[in-house]
Amino acid sequence: MATRGSDEVVRVDADASLDALIHTLTRHAARTLGVEASACSAATVRGCDRWLSAASVAVARCDSVQDRHRLGPRYLVRTTGAPVTVPDVAADDRWPVWSHACRVQGFRSALVVPGTYGHVTVHLSLYSPETPDWSEVTPRALGLAHGIAAVVAARDEIIELAQTMDDLLAGSRSRVVLDRAVGVVMAQRGCDASEALAYLKSLSGAGDAREVAAALVAGAIGVGGPSGGPGPGEPAAGLVGQRDEPAARGGAGSAAGEPTVGGHAVDAPATGRPASVG
Repeated sequence: MATRGSDEVVRVDADASLDALIHTLTRHAARTLGVEASACSAATVRGCDRWLSAASVAVARCDSVQDRHRLGPRYLVRTTGAPVTVPDVAADDRWPVWSHACRVQGFRSALVVPGTYGHVTVHLSLYSPETPDWSEVTPRALGLAHGIAAVVAARDEIIELAQTMDDLLAGSRSRVVLDRAVGVVMAQRGCDASEALAYLKSLSGAGDAREVAAALVAGAIGVGGPSGGPGPGEPAAGLVGQRDEPAARGGAGSAAGEPTVGGHAVDAPATGRPASVG
C-alpha cells in the first residue's frame, strides 16, 4: 500500500474494505437466505462486465462457462431483467454446456437474480446440490443483490472521487512549478510576468509550457539572454548546467567576483540589477 499522503492511505483502505464486504456478502449469501447452496456474483457497470466473488471454486467454474458463448441463466437475466429459476438442471436443455458443468460439479438446481443501484447491476447466482423452493428464496435474494450493487456503486464512487482529487492535486503542483519558473525567467531576463510566461510557451512550442517550466526549475535547461537566444558567451546547453563550471576549472571567473556566464565575465545590466544565473 502506498503511503504518499494520508488521503491515499484512507482511499486504499476504503477500497479494500468494500472489496472484503462484497466478498463476505457473496460468500455467506446462502446462509443469509437460509438455503443449502453456493453463491457467486458478477456485475455490469456502465455496460462493462466485472467478476466480483464466488463462495467456492465449483460454483465459479459453473458460472464462468456462460461467458465464452454468452449463454446461460445469468445472460437471460441480463436480457429480461427478471429472476431466472432452474428447478432441475438435468432436465433443462436451454444451455447444454452450462447444464453439463453444473452436473459435473454436483449442482442440481440454480437461481439467478438481478440487483440494480445507480449505474451498477449485480447478478447474484445461487447453485444448490438440492432442489429447494426457490420461490421463497427469490424475494430475499433480490434484496441481497440490491445491497451488493449498492456496495459496488459506493466503491466506484470512491475511486472516481480519488481520481478527481489526484487530478486537482497534480494541477495544483503544476501551477506552483509554473509560477516558480516564471519567477526565474523574470529575474534572469528582466521582464514582467506576462512576458516570462510567453517566453516559456515559446520554448514549449506546441507542447505543454508546464513541462518546460518543470525542466527549468529542475535545472535541466537554462534561460537565454534578452533576445531570447543564448546570452553572451552562453553555451547552447543552457546556463544552469554551466554556472558551476568556472569553479570546477579552478576559478575561470574574474578575481573581483564579476558574474560569469559559461566561463566568461559579463557586465551587469544597465538597470543596476545584478546579473543572475540559474
